Amino acid sequence: MRNRTIDVHCHFFNISFAFAEMLEIGWRWIHSDYPYTSDERGLLKGVGIIPPELKKVARYVASYFASVVRKPGEHYTYEQGCCQQSQWHVAQPLITVPLMMDIFFLFDKGEMEQRRGVMPSLHGGAGKDALNATTISEENADAFDAFAQIMKTAFIPVYKKRASTKEFASAFSAKKMTDIGCDLDQVIAEFKVGHAKEGVRSVAQRSVKRSVQMTRGYSKHLEELQELQRDNPETVLPFLAVDPRRIGIEELVREQVVDGAFKGVKLYPPLGYLPTHPNLYPIYRLCVKHNIPVTVHTSKGGLLSLCDTIKTRSQKRDGTVVPVTFDKKLGKTADLFFANPAGWLEILENSEFSGLHLNFAHFGGEEHIGNLANQKPGEPDHPENWTGQIIGLMERFRNVYADFAYCPNNGMLDNIMKIAKRYPVVQQRLMFGTDYNMVMKESVLVDDLKNYFDSYTGIFPEMLTVNPAAFLG
Repeated sequence: MRNRTIDVHCHFFNISFAFAEMLEIGWRWIHSDYPYTSDERGLLKGVGIIPPELKKVARYVASYFASVVRKPGEHYTYEQGCCQQSQWHVAQPLITVPLMMDIFFLFDKGEMEQRRGVMPSLHGGAGKDALNATTISEENADAFDAFAQIMKTAFIPVYKKRASTKEFASAFSAKKMTDIGCDLDQVIAEFKVGHAKEGVRSVAQRSVKRSVQMTRGYSKHLEELQELQRDNPETVLPFLAVDPRRIGIEELVREQVVDGAFKGVKLYPPLGYLPTHPNLYPIYRLCVKHNIPVTVHTSKGGLLSLCDTIKTRSQKRDGTVVPVTFDKKLGKTADLFFANPAGWLEILENSEFSGLHLNFAHFGGEEHIGNLANQKPGEPDHPENWTGQIIGLMERFRNVYADFAYCPNNGMLDNIMKIAKRYPVVQQRLMFGTDYNMVMKESVLVDDLKNYFDSYTGIFPEMLTVNPAAFLG
């Protein structure tokens, strides 16, 4: 692998995955069942009146995933073709590291978890019906159909608006609006069948124990990556999406990463949790024990929690667990509050986890990279510059890496080269990534990923081969 070109940060999900999770969130919500079954099950709210919050979630997710119209296998083929056509002139197929996404807790304020102080269990208490809580019974079929159509009508206008813009023209040229509507109808039909009968589960759901919460979109996404890796074992190295709020997540890591097709763990804290969440500590122990790499989102923006306040928990080095409340009114957005690389000091300074293979995705983001690269000679690094913070962690901890995925704008190659020449550790630990397919939202690419590869022609070769190979182990 050391001589192979690697994209250490990409995605192969699509809008069907996102829409399925939106249906899961919404259907649970109107049953007072989101994100887990409550102690006192609420009555079904009026399905004909979808609250503004749910419509907001649907529109937001549709906008975020609007350019993602290809199937996972098509995404893989497209990226391979763009790399082959680029100025890189690679002789062998690109090795890709598709990072799975978990968006189910996008709308979770954390009130249930904070009140309980522990994660619910499927074997009793709040979580006992978590797998079956969204069953569509015959008596609820008409109500679900009405609900699903309302959610669909919230999605479609966003697509139409995106399809009319220049940067998405080519993305939509191969898929008409009627086709997208049919895709959503198929998701609705599959959603109804998913748990229609006791014991009926998808391939992905059957591959894990019933103690693991498997929402429909997440399950389908996992299954598609399993299949893609099976068909391309040498060039697809998927990472499992891990959210500490998902019931049974430690067991899922054991089955899908330690013993399964997945090669690493992907964390996305801006969706509402800190790296010190107590449910992540068992995951870190597994990763250290089995040499499993971890990639964590570390930049402004991205897909953020839609909650203005979030109640969560944080575990100190001595094992003490303390409540933490995020409040947008205090001036920080979810990305600044949850994704700050300084939040990892509690983990990395713990001798138990100092050897953790950790990749700070996006290297702090384009703004921080540019500011650090273009500071005046002799000027000290700004303490709040995330790129500088990550470099400091690289210098302190031997297995800390970063990737510069989603840095498509002109001048980024020069900025990265400047930083690498100033800080030798960067040349040894920084890695290339595209963040395909999310980067296709950028108009500078005009839906041509080849432009992204071309923009990094001349980058240090170690960042394409040696560094990601070392991170992946």
